[in-house]
This record gives sequence, structure tokens and C-alpha cells, in this order.
Amino acid sequence: MARVMVLAMALLTIALGVAAQEVDFDARMRDYGLVDVQSLDGEIGVELKYATEDNFVGENMYGSLTTAYLLPHFAQKVVQAQRLLRERKAGHSLLIYDAARPISVQRRMRKAVEGTPLQIYVADGQRGGRHNYGVAVDLTIVDSEGRPLDMGAGFDHFGREAWVGEDNDLELARYKAYVDGLVSEGLISREAAENRKLLLEIMDAVGLRPYVKEWWHFQEKISMTATRQKYKLLDF
Repeated sequence: MARVMVLAMALLTIALGVAAQEVDFDARMRDYGLVDVQSLDGEIGVELKYATEDNFVGENMYGSLTTAYLLPHFAQKVVQAQRLLRERKAGHSLLIYDAARPISVQRRMRKAVEGTPLQIYVADGQRGGRHNYGVAVDLTIVDSEGRPLDMGAGFDHFGREAWVGEDNDLELARYKAYVDGLVSEGLISREAAENRKLLLEIMDAVGLRPYVKEWWHFQEKISMTATRQKYKLLDF
């Protein structure tokens, strides 16, 4: 019995030690020069899906993190988009589902889909994607009651219903035409298409373009190679 108690105490000590060593994502984000988007505009909503189990992995991968961080210049673009949205649709706001993402989290995501058809949706876990450099944001639009508008497919939906095109670097008109095509195919409703096109227009106006397989994901209009050269990987 004594040996069992000693072993149990040892395991508890190890568990507590691991918990104590949990990375403080908030502190590390700030160390890398990122800013809290809501500190720039408190009307922008934040609901980090990867800080919950409501995501494709089904796990909380952010721990206690509830703040959306981005590099300052990119955060300003989101703030500009919020202002444009308010001008076009009074009472409506942006709701952020994900922003800057540590590379450690990216590796867990990639591992969950490695070797499956879904891996095309998840950036490589070694060099990372734009989220891992603080220059990508996942978001939607909510109405005056805080209800997300119908976009035709939910966040983290893997399938053509969530697409806005088949080739990256398209012009806004071609993204919109593709969305109209989804209506013609019966994949999304006309209302969802109009909501999705509104989001595309707002984000395009501030210089951001979508990732074609995710209506919610927006990034700068530069290549991934240029992104890696210009910004610092969130290596934690």
C-alpha cells in the first residue's frame, strides 16, 4: 500500500509539473509583438473555436486563451473592415473565430488529418501557414442580436459548400461568381450567397483575400513564400 501511495504521489507531482509548464499563450503572443484586436475595437466579437471543442479536432487546443491576437498592421485591417461593415449594415459586427496560432497547435491539427483527404485543408506543421505568422484571420458576420449570418456552411466545414473558388489569387468578381455558381448547383441558398459576398467585399476593400476552400479565412494578397520572408514564425 505504501508503495502504491508513493507511486500515486509521484504521478501527481509529474502531472502538476506539466500543468505548471503549460505555455502562456497570451504572454508569448505579446512577446512576439502581436496585439489584442479588441483593444483596437471593442465591438469586434471573439469566439476562438480552438479554445473549445467546437472544431474539426474536437479538442480545446488553446487552453485558457480567449483573446484574438494579430500583428498590428493586420489587426488594423480587421478594424477597418469592421467600420466598413457598420457603414453598410448598421448593427452588424465581425466575429473572429481564430487569429494568430502557435506552431505547436498547428502541428497537432496537422497530425489529426495527416494521410487523409482532409490534409489539404490544414497547413503543414513544420513551416506553418499564415495563421502561424499572425497574418490570417477566420471570421464571420453577426447581426445586431449577435447571431451569425447564414454563410451556407459552418466554420471548419470541409467540402465545396465552404469554398469561394478553385484557384487562389482570383479577383473579387470571380470569387463572387463562384459563390453564385454554388447557388445554381443547389449547394447553398441565395441568402447565404449574398451574406458570403458581403463578407468578401468588406475584406477585399481593406486588402485581404480569402483562402478559396474556407469562406471564413482571410489573408494578405502576397504569396506564402513572401509571408515567411517578411514575418516571424510563432515558434511556441
